[in-house]
Amino acid sequence: MSSRASATRSSSPPSRDGPEDCPDTRPDLIHKLKHDSSVLALAVSDEYIFAGTHNGEIVVWSLGSFQLVQTIQAHKRTVLCLFLSTTTGTPLLFSSAGDPVVSVWCAKTFKRLYEIYSNHDVGDMFSVAYSAQHEMVFIGAQDTTIQWVNLKDQKRRVPHDSDRHPSRRYHRFFDSKAIGGTSTPRRNDDRWSLIPRSQAVVEVETGAIEQFAHYGYVYCMLMAKGPTVLVDPDEEVLVSGGGDGTIKLWRISSGTEEYDDGETTDGSIEAIMVLGEDDAESVMSLAIDGSFLYAGKLHGVIELWDLDTKQKLRVIKSHEGDIMTVQMSRGLLWSAASVGSACVSPHSFPIAIPRFI
Repeated sequence: MSSRASATRSSSPPSRDGPEDCPDTRPDLIHKLKHDSSVLALAVSDEYIFAGTHNGEIVVWSLGSFQLVQTIQAHKRTVLCLFLSTTTGTPLLFSSAGDPVVSVWCAKTFKRLYEIYSNHDVGDMFSVAYSAQHEMVFIGAQDTTIQWVNLKDQKRRVPHDSDRHPSRRYHRFFDSKAIGGTSTPRRNDDRWSLIPRSQAVVEVETGAIEQFAHYGYVYCMLMAKGPTVLVDPDEEVLVSGGGDGTIKLWRISSGTEEYDDGETTDGSIEAIMVLGEDDAESVMSLAIDGSFLYAGKLHGVIELWDLDTKQKLRVIKSHEGDIMTVQMSRGLLWSAASVGSACVSPHSFPIAIPRFI
């Protein structure tokens, strides 16, 4: 019996388990990698471990030898998200940070291929996702928007010294003058000169923005192929989680949209599903396996959703702190929280997914 069919038959009212601590047994430590700055984002390819740090670096270790391969000054602020796409000919690593710039790196040569920025003051860029099917990058921002750009769209290429770049354009608050006509000089750091020059600079056009995609920060996003019966099995869908406690599935269009004022924009997104509207607890992390979606939330809560029936199948409390990351691997749910604990949960979600319930 297929996993999708099993889920449909076994969809039962959601249950809430009592607080559960991580098992008292520790896994064997094989190797330990250490850096002198906090690690806030991770991505792993077949060859490398990529770590995004508090001081804006991407640190690269060899997965085979665990030796340090390279340290890249990637951003001016804390690296908040790393997204690895291996479905293209060249594996791409996307990084977003507390500065308003997204960078695209070759995951083999570590060259900086693209630098992406928005025309708006978006604040921190909490999440980034990439659709290889549409060659579009999606950015989840502090200003509650989801923005996007097609990497191959030559019309979006701008010069490296564009006056609209966030590091050069006038900011109405930070660059405003005080009484007497003085303004505070912009902060500068010698490390920022080490950020590699990108091969191309891409600017998000004004119309390529979904305003109030969530009524809160867009903390997490992922790309899923055919996760629900509402779309074709091979269709890529954007999934986002926000500070308003909702999870949204977005249909992606790469065609040209024309508005009433005559303006056009390449690409669009349309919400096809909204989950969790009755719960305002922020969604901090997402993981998906087939049509089952796992959402890590505040206060140690993990929710399991069936995307075919739109039902919440289970709710557990696996940590004391906020769930900062969840991953599905080998039929097990892996989670880590803000209090420094990590759990593997075969007992809470007792499956490899096809054997659910």
